[in-house]
Amino acid sequence: MLDILLIILIVVSGFFIAQILWRKAPHLSSINVNNLPEIKAERQKQVILRGRLHRTTQELSARLKKISEPVNDQLNLHFKNYYQRLRSFEHELKRKGEKQLSAAVDKSQTLDALLVEARQLINNEEYQKAEDKLIDCLSFDEHNVEAYKLLVDLYRARKQYDEAKETLEYLLRLTHETDSSIYFSLADIAKERGNLKQAEDDYLRSISLSDDNYLYFLNLAEVYLELDDKEKALETAQRAYILAPNNPKILDFLINLCIIIQDRALAVDYLEQLKTVNPENNKIIEFNEKIDSLS
Repeated sequence: MLDILLIILIVVSGFFIAQILWRKAPHLSSINVNNLPEIKAERQKQVILRGRLHRTTQELSARLKKISEPVNDQLNLHFKNYYQRLRSFEHELKRKGEKQLSAAVDKSQTLDALLVEARQLINNEEYQKAEDKLIDCLSFDEHNVEAYKLLVDLYRARKQYDEAKETLEYLLRLTHETDSSIYFSLADIAKERGNLKQAEDDYLRSISLSDDNYLYFLNLAEVYLELDDKEKALETAQRAYILAPNNPKILDFLINLCIIIQDRALAVDYLEQLKTVNPENNKIIEFNEKIDSLS
C-alpha cells in the first residue's frame, strides 16, 4: 500500500516538473538552463520535496507498522491457539484410537485363548468345562461363529443332536446361509440319525457353496451307497478322487464299491494306487483276496 502511495506522489511531482519545463521550453534553446537562478531554485525545491516525501513515507510506514503490530499479534495469537487446539484434538483422537485398539487386541487374545482351551477340553471329553469356556466366549462376542461351531461339536459328542441342529440353524442365519461347513455338519447329523434324504440335500447344499472339498463328495457318496444308489455313489466318489487322488480313505471306499458292483478292472486300478500311496495299509491283502474272487 505504501509503495503505491509513493509511486502516486512521484508521478504527481514529475507532472509538476513537466509543466514548468513546458512553460520555459521557448527559452531553453538560447540559454544555459543550468545557470538560471530559477532552475537552480526549482531543483533545490525538488530536492526538498523529494526529501520531504521520503520522510513522510517513512513516517507513514512507521505509523502503519505501529498500528498493525497489535493486529498482527492478535492474529498470531489466534492462529497459535487454533493450532494448539488442533494438536490437542489430534492427540486425543490418537489416544482414544490406541485405547480402543488395545481393548480390541486384548478381547481378541482372550477369545482366542478361550477357544483353544475349549477345543482341548472337547478333545479330552471334558464337555462341561468346555461348555463353560464357550459360554465365556459368547459373553465377549455373542456372534462368534467359531464358538458356536465348537458348541455343535460338543453337542454331537454328547449325542445331543437336537441342540446341535438348533445351533447350526442359528449359525445359518448368522452367516446368511453362505457357510458350506454348516450345511456339511447338518448333513452329518442327519446321516447319524438315519435321515438319509435330508443328509443328501444338505451335502448337496454344502457342495453348491464349495465344490472343492473332497470330504463333501465322499460323505455324499457314502449316503448314496446306503440309499443303494451305487451308480451315483461311484460317480460322486470319483469326483472326490479327482480332488484328492492320493487319499487312502477315498481309495478304500472306491475299492470296496468296485468289489460290490463287481468291476474287477476298476478295483485293480484303485488298489494299485493304494499300494503306491499307502503300501503299509492293512487292507491291501484283504482287497487282493476279494478282487481275486471276482469272476
